[in-house]
Amino acid sequence: MRQTPTRNTEIKIVTQATVRARVTAFSDEREVKRLGACKPRRGRPTISSFISLLWRLTPGIPKRLFRVQHVQYDPDTVLHIRWNHECYTIDFEGQVLGQVKLKELRGICKDLTGVPLGGLTLIHGEAKMKDDNAPLSCFGIKAGATIVVDGIKPTEEQMREMTTNGDPEEYALILRITGSLEKSKEFVAEYLPKYETDAEAYFSTKQPPFVMPAMPPARKRLHEQHGMMSENLLQSLLALDGVTCKPEFEVARVKRREAVKETQKLLDVIDAINGRVKENDKAARL
Repeated sequence: MRQTPTRNTEIKIVTQATVRARVTAFSDEREVKRLGACKPRRGRPTISSFISLLWRLTPGIPKRLFRVQHVQYDPDTVLHIRWNHECYTIDFEGQVLGQVKLKELRGICKDLTGVPLGGLTLIHGEAKMKDDNAPLSCFGIKAGATIVVDGIKPTEEQMREMTTNGDPEEYALILRITGSLEKSKEFVAEYLPKYETDAEAYFSTKQPPFVMPAMPPARKRLHEQHGMMSENLLQSLLALDGVTCKPEFEVARVKRREAVKETQKLLDVIDAINGRVKENDKAARL
């Protein structure tokens, strides 16, 4: 008798792209509804109907020839992947899990989710995994662990409107650049008013001469505020400097230049206040 998938039955998708890893999606009635399928018919779905639905609604998996079969996992080589409300199981059959490079895992997650590599972050135990050349053992990952994928899958319309030529990797870079700038603006909007108020209060009060190791409380507070804010913005500039845009990514390159200029302007505002504070200190010594 032919077996048909039932609720929560695990189905293995074997494609030409998954040469070294077996990737498994979950057949779940709730997931089928979420994907926008028609109302389920009475009775259990057939394998052919499930394959047809999967073919049309999972662009993250290459639409190549594939076959479906029930899966038996090797518990020593399995990882679980979560992205939004979707779950996947990856079996690195024939490999030592701890020796698998992060770069390989990221590539598989890109194929599964459709999230561009430039905007794809893997998280394990609330820690971001950053070194692509590091083996999974460096991140403390063991068989059966769950890896969370953080990233946005762009729509065709978003890529067409926001990028030079519809490249999803350029879209990911643009999100990364604009996100960094917005974060810097929000940070300055939160802390700059207090810094300005404290500085004006310091200017309006006659300060006795002092040496740097023995700052009065008000001056020390200004010193700490400037150090904290300037350090944050310098880190943002370094992050933008680390964004590498291909020559053909014209929109991303323009966005990056604009973000660097805007972030530098924010830093200049903070440094200008600090300069006035130092001039006030010099005047007090005269």
